[in-house]
Amino acid sequence: MFRRITWGVFLFLIVAACATSTQDSTTTTVAMPTSTETIVGPGRLVVVDDGGDIVTIDPDGSDRMAITDDAGDTAIYSQPIWSPDGLSLAWGQVTSDGFAVGIQRIQDDAPISFETPNLPFYLYWSPDSQNIGVLHNGSDGLDFRMVDVPGTTASVVDGGSPFYFSWSPGGERVVIHVGPDRFETVEPDGRHEELGSTGAGYLAPYWTPAGIFHVDDGDLVVEAAGGERRLIAEVGEFTAFVVNPQGTRVALQSTGGSPGISVGLVQAAVVPDEVVVVVDVETGESQVVTERPALGFFWSPDGESLLMMTPTERGIVPTV
Repeated sequence: MFRRITWGVFLFLIVAACATSTQDSTTTTVAMPTSTETIVGPGRLVVVDDGGDIVTIDPDGSDRMAITDDAGDTAIYSQPIWSPDGLSLAWGQVTSDGFAVGIQRIQDDAPISFETPNLPFYLYWSPDSQNIGVLHNGSDGLDFRMVDVPGTTASVVDGGSPFYFSWSPGGERVVIHVGPDRFETVEPDGRHEELGSTGAGYLAPYWTPAGIFHVDDGDLVVEAAGGERRLIAEVGEFTAFVVNPQGTRVALQSTGGSPGISVGLVQAAVVPDEVVVVVDVETGESQVVTERPALGFFWSPDGESLLMMTPTERGIVPTV
């Protein structure tokens, strides 16, 4: 049985919409106030503090250590994120030199930056901590940039509107869902491979050891190795879903005034619209975990806990 945690907080998602563009980027090194002694890896949180600087803290908020100390009129930092191995930090920045992705590796004395034409608004590390997928607005629309951290190079390899991606478990490439139905894999060198059909009624696909999860023609499916497609559930007009890292459970919520969700692997009653359902991928067994719409839900790294964001009159109410 997985653990459920509910927080009464609102989640707002801003999605940019633009056109495809490709271009190369330049790499520069900039000096920023930091020290390798200020970075402690696993177990630490990285946040932007109320002054706009990037800091790392213990989970209880203690032991604050600054990564930057120049935020203000000439420097703005956003969305800091740890690499999976806990040895590097990445963030978006605006300084007197322009827009860039900033990266601080523990073994380095100073960060490096990769220039971008606009502020990076979404960054996500590959599972092997070698590359970063970056989204930002470009000259002609939304650009998808891949940053090779060890090689200190970066380039735009795709674009479109809207644009969603998920790294392969080994970090070699990403699967993308672009526009209504473009469904492909992209490698850091820009090579593409079409994957076939997909639908418009969802946002991001999920690439797990069990395969790639996505929605096509009203079905939530997983594309397993060897091209086998397995039906997980019949879903509504629009479906929000998240898959745990192991690919063994899917949490989903169907919206849009549809009849609801019908689990595809076993005989089961249709689950009503606007509730969150967790489906066991192997057995097809399902469980309704909230009777009200959720504004967001996220799996823990071990795949055993689900964090849900739902509005309540009492504010933040953790439930296990």
